[in-house]
Amino acid sequence: MNEYLEHYRIESKLGEGGMGVVYRAYDSHLDRPVAIKTLGAQAVPDEERIRRFIQEARAASALNHPNIVHVYDVGQSEGVAFIAMEYVQGETLSRVIGRKGLPPREALKYAIQIADALAKAHSAGIVHRDLKPSNIMVTEGGLVKVLDFGLAKLTESEEGGEMAATRTITDEGKVMGTAGYMSPEQAEGKRVDFRSDIFSLGAVMYEMITGRRAFAADSKLGTLAAILHKEPAPLSPVERPEAREIERIVARCLRKDPQRRWQSVGDVKIALEDALEELEQPAPVTTDSRKRRRLWLWASLAAALVLAAASAFYLRSNLASTTPAPSFQRLTFRRGSIESAKFAPDGQTILYSAAWEGAPVELFATRLGSRESRTLGLPPGKLLSVTPSGDLAYLLDAACCGGTGTLARAPLAGGAPREILENVSGADWGPQGESFVVTRRVNGRARLEYPIGTTLYESQGLPPVSPVLSPSGQWIALFDRDPIGNFSVIAVSVKGEKRVLSEGWRAIAGLGWSPRGDEIWFSAVRSGEETQAVRAVTLAGGQRIVSHTLGLVTIHDIARDGRVLLASSNTRISMHYQPPGASEERDLSWFDTSWLYGLSADGKTLLFAELAYGDDQNAAIYLRKTDGSAAIRLGEGNTPALSPDGKWVVCIRRERERSQLMLLPTGAGETRLLPLSDLAYRSAEWSPDSRKLLIFADQQNKPARSFLVDLESGGKPRPVAPVGGRASLISPDGRSILVTASGKLYLQALDTAEQRLIASLEPAESVLRWSSEGRSLFLRHNDSPTSVTLYRMDIDTGRKQILREIKSPDRIARIWNVSVTPDGKTLAYSFQRDLEDLYLVKGWR
Repeated sequence: MNEYLEHYRIESKLGEGGMGVVYRAYDSHLDRPVAIKTLGAQAVPDEERIRRFIQEARAASALNHPNIVHVYDVGQSEGVAFIAMEYVQGETLSRVIGRKGLPPREALKYAIQIADALAKAHSAGIVHRDLKPSNIMVTEGGLVKVLDFGLAKLTESEEGGEMAATRTITDEGKVMGTAGYMSPEQAEGKRVDFRSDIFSLGAVMYEMITGRRAFAADSKLGTLAAILHKEPAPLSPVERPEAREIERIVARCLRKDPQRRWQSVGDVKIALEDALEELEQPAPVTTDSRKRRRLWLWASLAAALVLAAASAFYLRSNLASTTPAPSFQRLTFRRGSIESAKFAPDGQTILYSAAWEGAPVELFATRLGSRESRTLGLPPGKLLSVTPSGDLAYLLDAACCGGTGTLARAPLAGGAPREILENVSGADWGPQGESFVVTRRVNGRARLEYPIGTTLYESQGLPPVSPVLSPSGQWIALFDRDPIGNFSVIAVSVKGEKRVLSEGWRAIAGLGWSPRGDEIWFSAVRSGEETQAVRAVTLAGGQRIVSHTLGLVTIHDIARDGRVLLASSNTRISMHYQPPGASEERDLSWFDTSWLYGLSADGKTLLFAELAYGDDQNAAIYLRKTDGSAAIRLGEGNTPALSPDGKWVVCIRRERERSQLMLLPTGAGETRLLPLSDLAYRSAEWSPDSRKLLIFADQQNKPARSFLVDLESGGKPRPVAPVGGRASLISPDGRSILVTASGKLYLQALDTAEQRLIASLEPAESVLRWSSEGRSLFLRHNDSPTSVTLYRMDIDTGRKQILREIKSPDRIARIWNVSVTPDGKTLAYSFQRDLEDLYLVKGWR
C-alpha cells in the first residue's frame, strides 16, 4: 500500500474492530513506525462515532505510562478521521493465552502490569470500560500495553465521597463494552466507576489462568445474563496456598456488588504482587524430603526448643506493642482554603489562617472536640509560628504581594500587632521566642537569616519556602527552588552548612520536623506521579514513606507528642472564555488542572497546560479551538507561549540538571530543541514577526536578566535590559520593549536602549499585552483573589480606562492567568477552587 494520511505512509492492515481499522504506518516527519486507527469515510457522518473516536484520543493522550499505548496525534484527512499512536510489536493477550491458559507466574506478571496501567488511568479520572484480552498487547519481552480507550469515561467526583455519582460523557442506559468482560452495572446500562474496570480485570485474569472465559454463552444476551446472575466456575484445583490466593483475588474482583469488590485497583496490584512473591518462594518440603531430613530434625530439636522459648517471648512483646492504625479528626467545616495551622501552647487549641467563603484570610482558633471556630480579631494575614509563651508570628499583606509581606508579632491573649520586617516570605520563632528565622528578599537576592540580619544562605532565585527550626535549634528545614524551577528539601545549619536532602519536586505542600527531631516530614509531588504520600528524609538523605494518602495533603505542624496538623485539598483549575458581545462565559477546561497561558490574536485558539499531567518536571501542553472542539496535545514543557503566526509554541523543557528552550509545531512539523546554554530559563515570549524570542533567565553567579534570541541567525542570546530590570512584550512595530524595575514601567528602544518612564505600577498591577495599534497597553489590577479589573492605558499620557471587570464564578475560587485579544474584545482566564479541610492526625510513625 502507498496511501498517505497527511505525513503518515500506510504500510499494512493490522486489524479491524468496532471503532475502526488499524494500520501499520510510517511517520515521515519523525522517522518512526506508528499504528494508525481510522474511521472510514462512510462513518464520518455519524457524529456519535466521531465523538467517541475523538474521545478515545483525548483520554489516551492524557496518560503517560509504560503500560499504556501512547497517542501521538489525532486529525482528519480527506474525510478520514484518524489517531496516530505508538506501534507495538507483539501479540494480543487473547492470542498469548491460547486454549490452555498461562502458567500462574506469567499470568500474575501480566496482571500486575495491567493493574498498574489502570491505576494510572483511574488517577486521571478515566475509566476504561472495555478492558479485554484483545485490547491488551504483549511484546516479546513480556511488556504489557493497554490500548483502545474508545469507551473510556471521564469522571469527576462530586460531593459525597469517592464513589459518589459521576458526570459522564457516555449515556446512561446504553450498554457499551464487550459482552463477557463488562461488569454487572455496565451490563445493565447503569453509571459505572473505577470498580467496573476491576471486574473486567478479574474476567481477564480468570481467562489468563484457565484459558476460558469467566462468563460465556451462545448469545450476547445469554452472556449478559450470566454476568448478572451466575458465578463463574472455580479455577482449576490447586494444592499450594499461594495459588488459592490467586483464586481469592480473582473472585473478589468478580463480585456482583461493586461495594464488595476491591475498592481500588492499586489494592489489587499490591495483592497480585504479594501472590507473585509467594509463588516464587521455594516449594514446600515433600514427604520424601522429610524422610531424608528426619535425622537432621531430631539433631536440631534441642536447639529448636530453646529458640521456641525465645520466640514466644518475642511474639508476646511484639503483639503487645502492635502499632494502632492512625486516626484522623476533622477540625474545620466550612468552604474555602487553609493557609496555615499551628498548635497553641496548651496543646488543645488549634490556631489557623483561612479564607472562608471568599472572604480575606483571617486568623481563627478552635478547641479540639468543638466544631466551632472564633476569629482572633487581628488584621488579615498568614499565621507563621507560635512561641511557648503564646506570641504569634504572622505575615501581613501577603496576598497582594506575590507571597511576601510584612512580618508582625502579636500576643495570643490580645493586642495590636507590631510590625517587624518587610519583604518576608516565611518565618519561624527561635526556641524560646527570642529571635526569628526568616526568608526574605534583599536587593534582588533571596536570603535565609537567623537571627534577623545574619545571613545563613543566599541565592539568586526565588526565596526559600517554609523555614522550620529543628527542636535542637541547630538546623533549619525548608524548601528551596533551583534555577530551572524544581523544588528541593534542604537543611541549613545555624553555622551556614547547606545540605540538599531530596530534590526534583514539581509542587510542594508543607514540611516539619518529626516528633523526635531526627527526620523532616514533607509532602510534595512530581508531574504524572501516581503515589501520593507524606515522606520523611534524614539529614543524611535517607528517605522513607510515612504514610500513603488519597491525594496531596499539606503538613502544617507537628507536635512533639507525634500529633500532626494537615490539610486535605480538593483542587480544580478551570478555564473560561468569553467571546465578543457574549453575556455569558464558556467553560473550555479540558481536564482538572487547565492553566491558561495564551489566547491567539483572533481569539479562536487557547494555549494551556494540564499541570497534573506530563512527566516528572514538565506539564502536558495543549491547544484548543474556542469552538469547543477537542484539544490537541503538543508535548510536555513549562510556561508555553504561542507565536503570533500561530505555527509554533515555545516552552521550557526541564530536565534534572538543566532547562532548554523547545519549539513545538502546532501543525505539521518537527519539534526543535534550541542549543544549550549556561542560562536557566524562567520564561520566553515571541516577537511580533515570530522570528525572535524574548527570554528571562538566570545566569551562573549573576542576577537574572532578559535576553533576545534570533531564531533565524542562531546567534547567542543578547542582553536587552539592565541588571535588575525585566523586559517583556516587544511592541507591535518590533522597535521597543517594556521594562519593569522597582515598580516603574519603562519603554525602551531595542536599538539604542534609551528608556522613558511610562507609569508607576501598583503592587497589584501587571501588564497583559499591547493593543493592536501599539499606542496603549492592557493592564490587570488584582482587586482581590476573586476579582480582577482590566484597564487600557495610553502609553503617552498614562491615562487609564476601565475595560471590564472579572468576577470569579465561585466566590472561593482564585483568579490566576488572564488573556485578552489585541482589540480588547475577547477574554479568557483560569481560576482555581480549593476546598480544604483541616485534620488532626494521630498514630503516624
